[in-house]
Amino acid sequence: MISVENLTYTIKDQTLLRAVSFSIGSGELVALLGANGAGKSTLIKLLGGEKKPSSGCIRLAKKALEKYTPLELAVRRATMGQQHQVSADFTVAEVVMMGRYPHYTSNPKAADHQTVEETMAVCGITLFSERPIQSLSGGEQQRVHLARVLAQVWDRPNGVLLMDEPVSAMDVQYQHQTLAILRALADRGYTVLTVLHDINLAAHYAHRLILMKNGRKLHDGTPSEILNERNIYSVFSMDAHVIVNPRSLKTNILPLGQRLEAHEFNSFLGVTSPNHWVANRNIS
Repeated sequence: MISVENLTYTIKDQTLLRAVSFSIGSGELVALLGANGAGKSTLIKLLGGEKKPSSGCIRLAKKALEKYTPLELAVRRATMGQQHQVSADFTVAEVVMMGRYPHYTSNPKAADHQTVEETMAVCGITLFSERPIQSLSGGEQQRVHLARVLAQVWDRPNGVLLMDEPVSAMDVQYQHQTLAILRALADRGYTVLTVLHDINLAAHYAHRLILMKNGRKLHDGTPSEILNERNIYSVFSMDAHVIVNPRSLKTNILPLGQRLEAHEFNSFLGVTSPNHWVANRNIS
């Protein structure tokens, strides 16, 4: 469904994406992983049309992206970015209905209202429908925008979803629920590409992972194929132990963690322990 060929993006003499190539078929949930600055968000913005590539080609259903009209793209591809600017005057239901704008001209039809109801229900925001969106917490607002994006392609079984950190503000329950929704849609034919920071969430729900570093694609494959200690260290500079969860049979990453001594990076702290320092101060 999506094909990317030698995609490069340069701005102000800085190359943020370098000759990236991959393809994603219908029925796949693919997660982009990498450290900050790896080029993940830039890639999503290029695929979503927010930025134009310096070179390379993006195809959707074998047709170059620039050959589509904005309306043709809007009814088959939806993008959820990291930032969402919405007026406080809009209610939750009104924001979700915005996802249906490409599908009607003046007044929403019965199918549009049904779509809004279903997406609000699956995202757990039905009780908020009449509340101003700005009255909600950050995680709740993120679920509203998830519903809005889902509504845009809800009745398009061959739809494309581009998600940039869609669970960053959510609590654990809704992180899993959101990715379960995306996985279920992918299993029914949707094409889903999402940026994630939690390696274990990605390993549990994604069909495939793409590991990026310094604007390049380093590894592409299933979680069991590419999640190993060497690849994790090369991408994240983090020591980790990789196991297979015996209950889920999914790949799990166990970070080995770090230990720092504060006096090594703070010149105002001595090498003595805090308790010793406090005791000496009290005595004096």
